[in-house]
Amino acid sequence: MFKKYIKKYGLPLVVVGVLGKITSLLLVVGVYGHWYGKLLPNDSTDVIIYIDPSLKHEQILIAIESGINKAGGHGDRLLRTMKWRGWERRIKAGKYTLNVGESVGDVAEKFAIGDRGAVKVVVPAGRDLGVIAGKISSKIAADSVEVFGLITRDSIRWRIIPNTYEMWWETDANGAVDRLLKENAKWWNEERLAKAEKIGLSTKEVVILASIVQAETSQKSEAPIVAGLYLNRLKRGQPLQADPTLIYAAGDASIRRVLSVHKEIDSPYNTYKYAGLPPGPIRVPEPTYLLAVLDAEEHDYLYMCAEPGGTGRHSFARRYVEHKRNARRYQKWLDNQHIYR
Repeated sequence: MFKKYIKKYGLPLVVVGVLGKITSLLLVVGVYGHWYGKLLPNDSTDVIIYIDPSLKHEQILIAIESGINKAGGHGDRLLRTMKWRGWERRIKAGKYTLNVGESVGDVAEKFAIGDRGAVKVVVPAGRDLGVIAGKISSKIAADSVEVFGLITRDSIRWRIIPNTYEMWWETDANGAVDRLLKENAKWWNEERLAKAEKIGLSTKEVVILASIVQAETSQKSEAPIVAGLYLNRLKRGQPLQADPTLIYAAGDASIRRVLSVHKEIDSPYNTYKYAGLPPGPIRVPEPTYLLAVLDAEEHDYLYMCAEPGGTGRHSFARRYVEHKRNARRYQKWLDNQHIYR
């Protein structure tokens, strides 16, 4: 067979042709092996690769290759495959999970189409916005300082709804806050807006009052009672006289006993000195307390005082003389516990 071709084309051309065929076959086998071969060894574990949005192209390739190689995989083979397909510059930022058993081709496509995973971001309630910013940024690429700078704005901090959010890992500070604002708009549905209108409060005012109610009581069962009491005072034009607002105005969360000196603090958050709601929330309240305000209990209580014994509950009163008796009992208990501030 070869003699016929040698006679027809000459030995040099036949040799070149045979070598070309062999080279093509080896190339096909090589590409096939690269594409369908497993990226990670069977005794490895799944690998998570984080591609930060700030990385340059070369840094992205290094992050991918080194992360795979550390698990005993074929990072170099993956990069060659992506280069052959023209995909190496299509890699998107994000969190990628590479599973044991996936082929090089599967993973190459994953990076090329941006098949990244979402992360769960817990946005907690609380008084410290720095802590909240830290919690948000701990799960995504956003810088905590940038998140803090955004959520402390008056137009944003009262719109934070504590919840567990799904976000892309590469989300920046602006993206995270946009997600919070979308959740806020979703939470305030027509039914809740109607309830707020019925009690005569704006959505922001509901949040402000809920923040005071949560700071006042840890007992969720009595939160609607506390909310109803404050609403009664607002309707009468009577100062709220909420101790948590004085503690907030003083800037000292360690205060356990409000004194007369605290009532003289000149601050719009001093609800002993100024009637009505303060200008903003004193903490990020849990949704349960927002609902406690919207579904506040209707009663005629105007006064409350913490119960002796550190129960976390309150004694409620309709008349001031009754409230004074409750207050004396509580103050006596504080004295016995040596709690003077």
